[in-house]
Amino acid sequence: MITVRDVIEESLPEDTVVVAGEQGLDGEVTWATRPRPSPPAFGHLSGGELVLLTPKVLTSLDERLTLDGAIRQLAGFGVSAVGFAGRPSAAARVAANLAGIPLVQLPPDADLALLEREAAHLVAVKRREAQRRGSETSRRLMELAIAGESLADLTTTLSENAQRDVFIVGRDGRLLAMTSPSGRVPSSSVMIPLLEAGRPIELEWVKTNAGGSMAEPSTTVLPWDGMQYRVVAPILGRDGFLGLLSLLIGSQDASAEERALASRGAAASAIVLAREHAATVARQELELNVLDEILDGALRSEISLIQQARRLGHALDQPHAALVARFDSGGGTQHRLSFDSTRTAVEAVLSRMDVSVLWRMRHNNIEVVWNPNQVAQGAEFPVRFQQELTRQSRSGPSGLVSVGAGAIHAGTAGIRQSHQEAKQALTMSRRLYGPGQVTRFEDLGIYRLLFAARELPELRSFHDDALTALIDYDRQHGAELLRTLGAYFAGRCGPKETAAILGVHRNTVLYRLERIRDLTGFDLDDADVRLRLQLAYSAHIALFAEPTGVGASRDSRTA
Repeated sequence: MITVRDVIEESLPEDTVVVAGEQGLDGEVTWATRPRPSPPAFGHLSGGELVLLTPKVLTSLDERLTLDGAIRQLAGFGVSAVGFAGRPSAAARVAANLAGIPLVQLPPDADLALLEREAAHLVAVKRREAQRRGSETSRRLMELAIAGESLADLTTTLSENAQRDVFIVGRDGRLLAMTSPSGRVPSSSVMIPLLEAGRPIELEWVKTNAGGSMAEPSTTVLPWDGMQYRVVAPILGRDGFLGLLSLLIGSQDASAEERALASRGAAASAIVLAREHAATVARQELELNVLDEILDGALRSEISLIQQARRLGHALDQPHAALVARFDSGGGTQHRLSFDSTRTAVEAVLSRMDVSVLWRMRHNNIEVVWNPNQVAQGAEFPVRFQQELTRQSRSGPSGLVSVGAGAIHAGTAGIRQSHQEAKQALTMSRRLYGPGQVTRFEDLGIYRLLFAARELPELRSFHDDALTALIDYDRQHGAELLRTLGAYFAGRCGPKETAAILGVHRNTVLYRLERIRDLTGFDLDDADVRLRLQLAYSAHIALFAEPTGVGASRDSRTA
């Protein structure tokens, strides 16, 4: 960028003095010119020019035109500076200060035609130099990208050539690389809030305005931290949007060179990100094959599978655990998100947590296998995962995430067992406690035994003998005897507590309990009878029933 300061120092007379508008000295000069001799005198201006004036020129244009009036007119054309061969009036200085346009006092005998040629020549030379530097930078960036260098190498080269802070974020908003010519990169505590605050504006621009080819992506200027702005260019690949490159600048008026550097940097970054994306996809495919073989029970060879997983960084012979998660709506029913949006959310969460796990999506469930010894969160990983996934999904239609977690077991057989436990824990979590909870299999209490016996015909027979009469009566009369029985057990067999759970009068509860005695012949005052009914009701909730909201105490819930 050729600034007003550059033109003054390199092409104007030595006794030139800046008398006003000093705040605009770092503005870009696109050309040097004089007014046209006939109206419209300023019609050829397009912004960024250094305009040279004399008292005689002003009089020839309009006898009533003063220098301060000319400055106000020129401010409307966006000129960078005004050079005046004479002594500017106080009013002209005030006008220049208000407009932020440098007012340059030239010697009275200055040859404006000569100054115009010399200043225009300087701009042309500087522009050619800038283009050469830009081409050289672009060539260097492409060489680095093709040679397989990292994004950090690209941002370092671009930052050194532009003398600006440069950073790249992925399509999920995660910071991938950042370099500052000063060597002082802001901490994550500074960067993350700024990135998150600017994310909605970025995405809106990418959605509606980002264009151009992969080799020459478009650019825009967005606010950054209240003091700086950034030239932003999208990183585009064959599969679409891959990320954004940002180059920090001091004002919202980016120069052509800054825009070109951002665009060329984004084009080179696209090569690196596309390569990394391809490698990631290939790795994910291998990990998915490993996980499918483990969880679906179709092992080719356990030894070769463990060896393949170890090459991918996963020690399957060590203790592992599984979790199963899904997005839920507020009503407790499963909320279906698109496959791509769910995958993107999970990838963002795992990246943010900086963990290496095996995971897949099956039947709208998110299934994750992790090694507590290799994950910083250890046994608390399911809770952290649910919190981060909930946070990630708050911008979408579903903000509730239900999670079931299996116990920690060793070996591939142990992983399969933990996976089954996680699915059972998820089912019970949603039935007993509603959506948006984290439930561990080991915290299910009696329901663990019921799940283990779920295939036994004796369990179904036990359930039917105890509860069929109540189920049939509720179906025929629209009663709530079975629900009342569940509330009775949840309320520690107290009519008052049962009434509070159901939101009815205590006498209503007493009447319903009497009907239960009449229909079943069971005496609820008998402890053995109560135990039998409570086990049958637990089997009903665990294996056959829809959520009732009164199936179990919340004391056993892991939140």
